[in-house]
Amino acid sequence: MLEKGIISTRQFILMLFIIITSFTALQVPGLLILTAGRDAWLSTIGGWLLDVLLAIVYAYLGVRFPGENFVQYSLTILGKYIGGFFGMLFPLFFLMVCSLLQRGLSQLINFAFLPTTPFAVILISGALIIGYSARKGIEVIGRVSEVLGPIYFFSILVLVGLIIPSADIQRLQPQLDQGFYPFLIGSPFILTFYGICIIMGMFIPLNNRIENGFLSKFIAVSMGAFVVGATVTLAVGVFGDNIAKNMISPSLNLTRMIFVGGFIERMEIVWMMIAVGAGIMASSMMIWAFSLGISQIFSLQSYKPFVIPGVFLSSTLALTSFGGNAENTQFIHFSYPLIAFAIETGLILFLLLMALLLKKRGKAS
Repeated sequence: MLEKGIISTRQFILMLFIIITSFTALQVPGLLILTAGRDAWLSTIGGWLLDVLLAIVYAYLGVRFPGENFVQYSLTILGKYIGGFFGMLFPLFFLMVCSLLQRGLSQLINFAFLPTTPFAVILISGALIIGYSARKGIEVIGRVSEVLGPIYFFSILVLVGLIIPSADIQRLQPQLDQGFYPFLIGSPFILTFYGICIIMGMFIPLNNRIENGFLSKFIAVSMGAFVVGATVTLAVGVFGDNIAKNMISPSLNLTRMIFVGGFIERMEIVWMMIAVGAGIMASSMMIWAFSLGISQIFSLQSYKPFVIPGVFLSSTLALTSFGGNAENTQFIHFSYPLIAFAIETGLILFLLLMALLLKKRGKAS
């Protein structure tokens, strides 16, 4: 096995939670509000339900092919060449996600906190930490997530409690005033961001209890859906949907609203430190999964030689793929969901169908 590390169920849950919530620091909540309007909070519930259904498929494949991740059982199901082609799509998807995370977090830091610092300097600084973390392996990433995850979650609970008094529930009304269309469009949109936890297929073989795959995903996506739902609900309740949908980061603007007793303020600094830490860990997981997947496709002995090239490719894409923030937002809003849906849902269901039709199982099942 290329990765000999083992993670606990607790670490599994918190790693998935960090991946989901790392995107809430970016423009995703604003884009969801743009898509679903005042019904955005309903879409977070719809997306959660759809993702739970997909988690059943992910967990079943993990049990049907014990000791294998989805890159490996792509090869088992479809053979060396066809399976290698489809299996390659998974690490390439993780590389794309890492690039989007790197660019989004770097833009946010540049815009909100370090406007005079060159964008490239911020991005490259983060890339160095991402590469270092990914090379350390899954156990180190799991331990860091075990520390950072609870801090992130409980900090969000405190921030939500402090922001609630500023919200006006009338801004959330009426619901479904444009019918079910916004809800039906918003649910699959946010699903594609919850669905990044397809990476659970890379974690399951390394979990000390593989039968906990579904439970881990269920708890993680429930925590993540709560964070996303609270963010969009408070953003609409505080700012109104017409303003919130145009914000680069609604969650950042919400933390700037906190002012308690004349001495509790500037909470966005604390929030940003936690969010950046979560984003770096999520990016490290993506690079780790990319490197591991590529090395398994080519039957190599170690994934670590691919870490640095992976970080270089991801950082290069983040720097050069878009001319500005508007182009990046357009891609995330329109192109990314189609790509993500094809991988997170279409490809996984295809592999499940082929496994059933060809009666393929893992060697240990």
